[in-house]
Amino acid sequence: MIVTYLDTSALVRLCVGEGDLGGLDEAMRGLPVTSVLAAVQLPVAIHARFQRGAIDADQRELLLGIADRIMGSIGQVGLSLSVRREAVASAAMHRLQTPDAIHLGTAVVVSRYQERRGNRLRFCTADRRQADAAAAHLGRERVLVLDDS
Repeated sequence: MIVTYLDTSALVRLCVGEGDLGGLDEAMRGLPVTSVLAAVQLPVAIHARFQRGAIDADQRELLLGIADRIMGSIGQVGLSLSVRREAVASAAMHRLQTPDAIHLGTAVVVSRYQERRGNRLRFCTADRRQADAAAAHLGRERVLVLDDS
């Protein structure tokens, strides 16, 4: 079985329906997971769009509802000691901001857990720098980078 780790950039794409969603639709039909961090980042990203004037108040409420439904259908992994250690180790090797390091650390821990059960993890992101760091840890073939088109 393929387990797909979705970082917040991928979840924002899914929520607002931007860009290529083919890989995201497939991930949501399988076993999608993310960090609990995304439960904060996703609504914050929606509020930021509203504050920039990119969406109106009605669209914001609609997207917040969609975000709640998405997050309710995705496994969320907490910030365990293993995740925190992997995040710090990832940041030591790559130029990552804290949220990206947490996402990558979480994915690495989930990948190890899933491999012991005969499953494989695929990392899904719309962030090219995040994708490069994930490829260094998981292998390029296990990273799905979402296109803007």
